[in-house]
Amino acid sequence: MVFKSSIWVASGALLARACSALGCSPTTIDKPDILGATILDLQASEVLDNTAFSTNPGVNNGGEFTVSFCNVTVVHTHPGWNDKITTHVWLPLDWNGRFHGLGGGGYATGHDSLFLPYAVTRGFAAASTDGGLDKGDAFIPNNLGWALSSRNNVNWYLLENYAYKATIEMAEIGKQITTSYYKKAPAYSYFSGCSGGGRQGLAMAQRFPDAFDGILSVAPAIDIETFVPAGYWARQVMNQHQIPISTCEAEGFVNEAVKACDKLDGVEDGIISLPSACKATANDFVGQKYSCNGTLHTLTASGAKVIQAVWSGSGKNGYPGLNKDADITFYVPKACHSKASTCQFFDALRYSKANYGGMLATNNPDLSAFKAKGGKMVSWIGLADEAIPPSGILSYYQQVLSKDANAHDFYRLFEAPGVGHCSGGLGPIPNKALDQLIDWVEMGVVPDTLHAVNGSDNTSRDLCPYPLHQVYVGGDHKKPESFTCAEVDSSFGSESLLTQELQVHGQSEL
Repeated sequence: MVFKSSIWVASGALLARACSALGCSPTTIDKPDILGATILDLQASEVLDNTAFSTNPGVNNGGEFTVSFCNVTVVHTHPGWNDKITTHVWLPLDWNGRFHGLGGGGYATGHDSLFLPYAVTRGFAAASTDGGLDKGDAFIPNNLGWALSSRNNVNWYLLENYAYKATIEMAEIGKQITTSYYKKAPAYSYFSGCSGGGRQGLAMAQRFPDAFDGILSVAPAIDIETFVPAGYWARQVMNQHQIPISTCEAEGFVNEAVKACDKLDGVEDGIISLPSACKATANDFVGQKYSCNGTLHTLTASGAKVIQAVWSGSGKNGYPGLNKDADITFYVPKACHSKASTCQFFDALRYSKANYGGMLATNNPDLSAFKAKGGKMVSWIGLADEAIPPSGILSYYQQVLSKDANAHDFYRLFEAPGVGHCSGGLGPIPNKALDQLIDWVEMGVVPDTLHAVNGSDNTSRDLCPYPLHQVYVGGDHKKPESFTCAEVDSSFGSESLLTQELQVHGQSEL
């Protein structure tokens, strides 16, 4: 599938006439009809030659773009909820016939100024919503001020908007506005989001299976009601045992883990590609030297206790832990606080799961309705994700497969070794995932692998569909043909694993 990537160029007068001809006016665009909602306002205006930096969630092809479009802003409320939700719909003059809903991140349901320009440049009619949440609070990952109606009282209406309601209404508003403006319904509708936006994508597939033909759900914040509070487990251990640990020491443990497990896939590249096969523990590295500001120090047993808490987590019903090459500094504070009660920690975790799981977990493995509607979904997760434990979506996908052994026919999950949260890290990052999803939906081209590139060193690799893993088979490790996708027994050591893969490819010597 090839998109028009060049910027649509014309004089301001020509663009203005084109917008006017299509009817970019509040008087010519029909107000959406949304069940249970009241439209408070609809504004439409021409925007010519707008230049802005933009990217797309989970695609990582960002840059500065100049776009001209009809900017439609819809404000609606749910009577009795005392909320006010703003949805932005951008309508390009050179339309590709598709609608693209864009998710948010953190505790925000949308980042319109960041994502919309890129989508419009690609020719999509695109939409984003603020969910009725306070933008200042929602964009900050640990600020949930908008979620309280008063002290200790949850605003359940706004929480439901955040969970899924604002997203499905954004889809309905966006598609209706698109149809009214172009006098033609979108041929296909897509959604993409990362982190909190990835969770929105899963919510759409699970709750509203006919909302989108294709969903790109990247690093989804699945079980957010569990992993967010449980992510404080390392801090709990620090405070409980009064163990201070420096950022340098934490990084020292990560560096030693990478040294120990890097070559499990057969190549030394600073990436742990097979985290399930990495059996090292933090205690294994006690006594090793690390450098901090030019001075050598020794990794301590007390520090190992904290680091292992990050890697192991608080148990299968709580925080599952990060992989060993992830940046763990976010989860390890620089100082201890007063001693904390372990009982309170687990009580709070159980409370969060019991009270918010039904609305926020987005972990229903039954995707039969989405499958029946012909939907297709692609997810990818960075194995060095420093914010969301990769095991969460991996466990969910296993549950999906247990309910439908052929779920890979419509839903595929890919691991991105060495990649951080949504982007970053040493590993190659998928840069054509949306294109491949569209090819799957519209042309039946199944994404057997996801194309990925690391722009810093031009490393290119094809990401493997779970449960297959990326394994080195020889050659230049910066080239995709040097790797294959294979099932891996996590009990294998690097030598036996590599020997097996080389034998598969007809090579008898290491």
